[in-house]
Amino acid sequence: MSSDHKTDPEDTSKLLQRIKVLENQLEEIRLQTNVLLDIARALNASLDPKVIATNIISAIACLISIDQASVCLFNEKTQTFEVIGVFDSRTISPQIPSNLDLSFLSQVLSNGVTYYCPPGNRTQNWEWICCLPLQNAQHKTGTINIHSIRQPEITPEQMRFLETVAGHATSALENALLYAIVERESITDGLTGVYNHRYFQKRLREYISLCQRHKRSVTFGLLMIDVDNFKHFNDRYGHQFGDTVLKTIVRELRNNLREEDLIARYGGEEFVILIPEATEKIVLFISEKIRQVVEKTQVLNPATDSYVSVTISIGVTLWHPSDSPSIVISRADQALYQAKTTGRNQSIYK
Repeated sequence: MSSDHKTDPEDTSKLLQRIKVLENQLEEIRLQTNVLLDIARALNASLDPKVIATNIISAIACLISIDQASVCLFNEKTQTFEVIGVFDSRTISPQIPSNLDLSFLSQVLSNGVTYYCPPGNRTQNWEWICCLPLQNAQHKTGTINIHSIRQPEITPEQMRFLETVAGHATSALENALLYAIVERESITDGLTGVYNHRYFQKRLREYISLCQRHKRSVTFGLLMIDVDNFKHFNDRYGHQFGDTVLKTIVRELRNNLREEDLIARYGGEEFVILIPEATEKIVLFISEKIRQVVEKTQVLNPATDSYVSVTISIGVTLWHPSDSPSIVISRADQALYQAKTTGRNQSIYK
């Protein structure tokens, strides 16, 4: 004996409605996933922290009606923040107020939890509405900050989305900072911190190319520097003191060169300086200035608790339109050789 099962039309309608709701939710999840994938690709498309910051703000603007936002990098060594991205809907050249207390962000990073204070009726510019910490187990990277919005509040769903964006942003900025460290190490001398020989050769070719484009109106100077009697320092006081001598000389050179001058370690105890848009008078003035500064410098030898004097010899030249990189280097080297063989502690121009 069988019984007929009749389907209740009302139950069918409820089931179809439920299916429709689930389909809509699934479509919303799919769209959010695609948006997050697009954001992740955009954030990882550059290794420039400022470009990444711009992309972070663009991602937030896709979700929330923001008026003011910023991205800050945290320097763990100095415990300070650097603003690397700013958005203000009222201007294309936004600036965060100089008196804004960024130390508040230290609390956010220390707590490691998103800070959120609904805007309410407040109208003050650049207030802290939302701060998202950018950090992982190893490093505190920075914060994403929302200062002003054109909506009553940030919803829980939007906050979850923001925190997901913050996770992607942390990875992107960490990659960029790591790349910057590797890049910097590849072009700098490990002992003295100035540029290395390879980077000097690259910049020398660029200087020549620039001067050639400007024909005869622009030239540059090259100084080749050698520490006098450096082998004597190593033999008498040890290589560690020799390293101290080199680092001391570099410090004095940096303190007495112009911002646009480029210093590099050429090899051993030799250094080179590129001086853009120079004249014979300028290069001779600079070479004599740094020679005299080094001559007056006393280097402390901890082993004997005594000070040691140090001097340098300098070969000086200007780039000529017919010069290749090797020719201008050779002429500076010849001038240096003459300075060393005719008394040391002097500048010779060729």
